[in-house]
Amino acid sequence: MRIGTMSPASAWSMALPNLDTVIRGLLYLYVLSLPFHRLLFVERNGFIILLVLLTLWCLVNRGHFFVWTPIHLPLVAFVGWVAFTVPFAAFPLYSLQELGKLLQQALLFSVVLFFFRDSPYRLRLVWVMMVALLIISAYGIFEFKDLIGERPPGLDLAYVTSFTGAEVWLTTYLIMMAPLSYALFLFESKLYPRICYGCLLALGLGCLLFTFSRAGILSLIIELWLFVWLTKRRIALVIAGGLTVVTLTAGISLYLYAASVPGGLNTIPGTTISPIKATISSLEHRRRIWAFTLTKLFEHPVMGIGYGKDNFKRVYGKSPKTTDQTQYEVTEAGTHNTYLDIALGVGIPGLILFLWLISRIVTKLLTNFYAADTAVDKAIALGVTVSVVGISVRLFFDHMLIGTVALAFWILVALAMHRPYSKHLQIDAVSKHSEYGKIGAS
Repeated sequence: MRIGTMSPASAWSMALPNLDTVIRGLLYLYVLSLPFHRLLFVERNGFIILLVLLTLWCLVNRGHFFVWTPIHLPLVAFVGWVAFTVPFAAFPLYSLQELGKLLQQALLFSVVLFFFRDSPYRLRLVWVMMVALLIISAYGIFEFKDLIGERPPGLDLAYVTSFTGAEVWLTTYLIMMAPLSYALFLFESKLYPRICYGCLLALGLGCLLFTFSRAGILSLIIELWLFVWLTKRRIALVIAGGLTVVTLTAGISLYLYAASVPGGLNTIPGTTISPIKATISSLEHRRRIWAFTLTKLFEHPVMGIGYGKDNFKRVYGKSPKTTDQTQYEVTEAGTHNTYLDIALGVGIPGLILFLWLISRIVTKLLTNFYAADTAVDKAIALGVTVSVVGISVRLFFDHMLIGTVALAFWILVALAMHRPYSKHLQIDAVSKHSEYGKIGAS
């Protein structure tokens, strides 16, 4: 056929490189950049480029990449409810902006679900995540040396943050990614890859312990025992039991030592890390915040004050007439709890929809874990299942399902949704894409 007689879509298809490959290549770079604070420009500009490529892909293939999964119903319901509450928000334009970020997360979920549907592509994306985990964990451990002994002159470092920019971001990231390396370690049959996954796991766990994050360590312990319950393996029991004993012993000893020091600790012994990690002052601070949030929640139980983390400060922030330092610390701090933040932001109905979404994700991932017929699929499904549970615990103490953390979360979930429902897939009869329909139908 002559070029002049071709349809525009066919001409584009021949003139352009394989769009599937280009989109996957962009997503490899995109995912690799997510945990690096100074590479936020890659995430922002990369998403714009991705939108252009996806539009072009739909035009060339005369179809779309949307694939229905069991979690889409609660996801659509939650996003729809958030959109419904925007006009009633205290700051509608800000909540509309945050709704856009939520839609970005949902879009990335669908994109990864479709373009990484085949096992080799999923495994390559997992390797990209593991490379990022290696760099973040190794540098976090290296960074910890500057917090030991006397503080070096000119050092502006309070906690281990690695390349993430914040300690709470680092702990959430490690809680999210370490289970995936653990699952790959358990199900890998070859010696050298298993050693690599084991070393990566050790680095991730070591970096997490060096953060002295109590919420992170609690989430870790729950994740370790969940591995024991789901795999019934002796090595999982040894790891969970050993780390549980070590962390509980160290935590209790540190707390008792802090309580015995007249006037309290200045730093955690042997380090320059703030003693707040060894006392209950931060827990008391959170208790005051949560009590304040609950009182405001009952004032806005249905529509909330608006979706978005900053709405708490915007609505209840310190006014010029406020002189109560305790009140100032509460109203300026944010909710420090994802569930309370969602409830206050979009009402109790929104929280119910969010909990439905999380429970449906865990249920589907467990189904995939038990039904998987390859070690890779089984490891990915198990690792992400444990990760979702661990993050759910972590979110009780900080509102971290935002920004690049939320993007990484949805990419992880999409990787484990490896059994798409092709009856909802509407793509033109192009051979390389129709094969996917056959796989999904089987």
